[in-house]
Amino acid sequence: MSVRSLGIAGLCLALLVNIWSLLTGAFWLENTSYILFFIFAILLKFSGRRFFNIAFYLFTGFTVASYVLKYVDTQFFSREFSMVLLSMAYTVLIIEGLKYIVIKNGSYLMLLYFFGIVGLNGCLLGYHLVELQEYISGYIAYSVYILYYFILLLLGIVSFIYYLNSYSKRSMFFVSLALGLIFADVLRDMGVFYLRDISVEIIETIIRLGCAVFAVHFFTTKEKPLRFSQMIS
Repeated sequence: MSVRSLGIAGLCLALLVNIWSLLTGAFWLENTSYILFFIFAILLKFSGRRFFNIAFYLFTGFTVASYVLKYVDTQFFSREFSMVLLSMAYTVLIIEGLKYIVIKNGSYLMLLYFFGIVGLNGCLLGYHLVELQEYISGYIAYSVYILYYFILLLLGIVSFIYYLNSYSKRSMFFVSLALGLIFADVLRDMGVFYLRDISVEIIETIIRLGCAVFAVHFFTTKEKPLRFSQMIS
């Protein structure tokens, strides 16, 4: 069996284990399967040579550490510390995406569309935070959520601009990763603060598996020279 085949088989097995853990309420197994997503996703692109840059190791390290921290009792703010680590992981993605963005003069119509999309998503995330306020006790915990979702919004903005700059395969992986992280986190909050729904949690699991795969492909795909010298012509 090739390493790539092992990665595919491992991802399928980890997904089944995750779904089973959701049905049985085995939190430790659910959390472990999220870590396995990254391990087996790496095998998809493993070739025996060192092609991952420092940004990949930082992103993966912070993300895996955030899942490891969830094993700690929640009374010691493990959820908030976990979100801080995830914020650091997303910040690494933002910095990496900014390397491939060149913004000069764009058309007014496209700029209007861009700010409209950003404003709409900002309003939706803001409304989401307002709704969460009544479920979160403590100023520090709520501040962590505000910081977390602000970084998520920045990640979405950077991914959108990066895609408009390039239209490359690498930018597609980046914007897919960013959107996946945003949707997965919103779905996670639905289960934590609102009514728990198994179907929603399964969808979240599938999205997180996709995020692990998109992250590995993003960091291992070379960027072509930018087609445009401005955001949009």
